[in-house]
Amino acid sequence: MKKIFAIVSIFSLIWVSCDVLDVNPQHSIPEDQAINSRNDALRAITGCYDALQAVGYYGRNYIVVGDLAADNLIWSGTTAGYNQIDNNSILADNTIVEGIWADIYRLLNRVNNLIVRLPDLDDISEGERNEMLAEMYFLRALAHFDLVRLFGAVPIRTQPVTINEDDLNIPRSPADDVYQQVFDDILLAEQNMNASGSFVSAKASYPAVLALKAKVNLYYYSITNNKSYLDTAIEAASNVINDFGFSLENDFAFLFSGNNNSETIFEVDFNEQDRNRMAEYFFPTNLSGRHEFTPHKLLYNAFIENDARKDASIGINQADTFALKYNDIETGTDNVYVFRLSEMYLIRAEARALKQTDVEGIQDDINTVRGRAGLNPVTTNDFTALLQHIEEQRRLEFAFEGHRWFDLVRTGRAVEVLEGVTQDYQTLFPIPLNEILANDAITNDDQNPGY
Repeated sequence: MKKIFAIVSIFSLIWVSCDVLDVNPQHSIPEDQAINSRNDALRAITGCYDALQAVGYYGRNYIVVGDLAADNLIWSGTTAGYNQIDNNSILADNTIVEGIWADIYRLLNRVNNLIVRLPDLDDISEGERNEMLAEMYFLRALAHFDLVRLFGAVPIRTQPVTINEDDLNIPRSPADDVYQQVFDDILLAEQNMNASGSFVSAKASYPAVLALKAKVNLYYYSITNNKSYLDTAIEAASNVINDFGFSLENDFAFLFSGNNNSETIFEVDFNEQDRNRMAEYFFPTNLSGRHEFTPHKLLYNAFIENDARKDASIGINQADTFALKYNDIETGTDNVYVFRLSEMYLIRAEARALKQTDVEGIQDDINTVRGRAGLNPVTTNDFTALLQHIEEQRRLEFAFEGHRWFDLVRTGRAVEVLEGVTQDYQTLFPIPLNEILANDAITNDDQNPGY
């Protein structure tokens, strides 16, 4: 039975990859013939970015669980599975979690197919090939990072999946090994990416690679306690802040107006053809939405009245509230941020505070974010108090952008802060039952503790 699940899973990965990439409408096309030219490669790259739009990934659920599992959102709708995440009592067969896992690995399969094929294409210049590879290494690093911070130990996939059982049955690798793969791919992206190349916010770029580098190093410090990772985070964040012409928009609400802005580093692009349903899931029913999620009262009360982010983040509908950052209910063109400049200021501030160095620099970075929100500057010199200010600013600045859960988990504060999280095991999501059934290298004994 397990092999039947495995075969079904692997063929779905191959077929979806070939079909969505529009290489050939025939599902039976051999994978080694799917990408044979520069035009094929360009279409395949589009398919990789399209995979970020999946419902289980940045199209909705990966973003939602980052607030729903924490104290920024509560479940208020009818879709089964979200209630388990809201209550921090997730079962291994939760379909929301299974979808997240499947959609991220679907991206990895597309990326790996292209990485393997690119060296054999003879109608691409070396410079363009390197740029394509850099984009794929960035996406592969991002995908593995997003997996490890949600599930912990996961299978590392750096080769395309085939019907070969050795490809299919890959065991979970320890979190340290997954992070090492992420670091390796970030380095490859840095080495291959043109630092002065053209910038498109919806595509991997050199500043996007550095933004990912800053974030991953801050996260890995929380595992290792090695301050050298803080140094790297500070350096990478500083490079993004200083070297590429980004600047904070004066009006926070402008970030969610659907217009291009000066502070987005990397975002997932949606349009009327490739739409999302973020606004629909957040908006009240009398505004044509489903109202699956409602802002938590603790979040609403955390905003002081003159914080410009409050009205830009939370709308009032009669006696109820709703998340407002995704507001294109009609055509679903709201882009989803992965990295924006304010996070680089807060990453740098947090890394310095953890190192207990440069109080003035920490204050300046926090106050840059607070100042845009219309708040008075912080003046404390106490590092513990500064870290608390940073945590608070991250919560308010990135509400409904999927950060809160991961921030509380990596800082070890989830059990202390969240009512539904009473044991450490709850800070990792369960390995989906479908993966255990399909992958002979993962058994029930390999499940995360507590599930």
